[in-house]
Amino acid sequence: NGAETYCTPLSYQYFAGYEPLTYVTHHSMVDLDLVDIIAGLGANCGEDLKDCSGTTNCPTDACKYDGAVGNMSYPTAAGQCEFTVANYAKTNSPACSNAYDIWKHGKNSPKSSGMRSISGFASGAATKGSGASVPYKSNAFISVMNTYWKGKGLDEYTWGEQMIKGAFEGIMVGDLNFGAVGRTFRKEAIKKGLVYLNIYPYAIWEMQDQVNDCKAQSLTQNADASVKAWDEAVAFWAGSLTRGYGYNVTIPDDKLQYAQADERCQNFGTCAAGFSGTAKVNQELLALFKNGQELARAGTITECDPMDDIHEKIGTLMLVPFIQGMLRYLYKTKDAQDAKTTGELWAFATAILPFVHEVNPAAAEALYKRAWLLDFSGDYVADKKLIESTYSELGVGAGKGMITCAGIGDLHSDPSTVLSAGTCFCTRCEVAMKKIGLATLPCEIRASGSGYCDSDLGSDFK
Repeated sequence: NGAETYCTPLSYQYFAGYEPLTYVTHHSMVDLDLVDIIAGLGANCGEDLKDCSGTTNCPTDACKYDGAVGNMSYPTAAGQCEFTVANYAKTNSPACSNAYDIWKHGKNSPKSSGMRSISGFASGAATKGSGASVPYKSNAFISVMNTYWKGKGLDEYTWGEQMIKGAFEGIMVGDLNFGAVGRTFRKEAIKKGLVYLNIYPYAIWEMQDQVNDCKAQSLTQNADASVKAWDEAVAFWAGSLTRGYGYNVTIPDDKLQYAQADERCQNFGTCAAGFSGTAKVNQELLALFKNGQELARAGTITECDPMDDIHEKIGTLMLVPFIQGMLRYLYKTKDAQDAKTTGELWAFATAILPFVHEVNPAAAEALYKRAWLLDFSGDYVADKKLIESTYSELGVGAGKGMITCAGIGDLHSDPSTVLSAGTCFCTRCEVAMKKIGLATLPCEIRASGSGYCDSDLGSDFK
């Protein structure tokens, strides 16, 4: 309890090598909410999928948060998370300690007169930016997500809140009953879903907000303050735990999307040094973020469309670690399923399903069947090939074509052992050949994951 005061420094620390020109540290501290939420989710039960029998770690019921010692009851009674905020100074009465309450109300990321919450990113989706030229719900990425989840019976706009709330409370959401899958499934859905389903769309929104400001010509050109929304996007992508670290440095303890890419590249050999170091996709994203920042600072009308293109490229490349995570847990659940690995598959698959569906509905349905219907009767190899066939068309606008077999890589257990090689399709090569009337496609996909088309058409089609 007591007051917590957050001071504003005169200079700004780098986020993993990105230098913000505005003060967005408070924004970035939302990752500390994630840390506290994960710490409050209790121990894994070690249960099988859809088996609620008691286990050693959860002797009463492996599917419920029942208030027993070592786990939490969701949600808590009113009055367990109360505070006031004035000029960024927070007074607790009492402090938030329950994971559900921290998600719902926030704990570590202050605004001038309140706290920023991860649930708030998703709960306000229907009306956020309603007066802007492109509101939150109409952003090119977010509208794809909205359309897909509406088609699956979820709320068209607040599906991200709906899913996490359902995981906390153990209730039915669409086709999935969170009360019957196992508590560890729910834990994985929460800890990963907070980033992939609540924070990721909001980072995209901040870039859209910057583009909107540019097109409205509402900011002072060539002024540092004109890049605030863009800097906020980086803060929500990287998080406060990357502050003070330079470019290409391994960062311990980070929790947001930057960290996810660095973790997954070690499984797929897509780090800058192969299986260690910074993810190549993070290097690409940092370069794009810097280019976008320069355009935002210049701020004339001629910068707006190129900035919008960069936003589309960034949002698309952010899908890479989600795809890699999906592939890893698609493999781990192909023969047998426990609650933990299936919950991880659910989180990664849910992040990419709308984009896969836009390219190939059959591929999306094969993945949805596994992740949401918990039906693993399909052929693993066939389903994986279907999903991989969508890579070159995933994403939005200028971002399409940036996801390649090479960028995803092959799943390894260690640098010398391939568990599941890529079987990518060179869709764009095939499309190009069809356009010039070739009935037979001289296009062979390399299992090594190079992402190139071997054809007699030359480098223009690679």
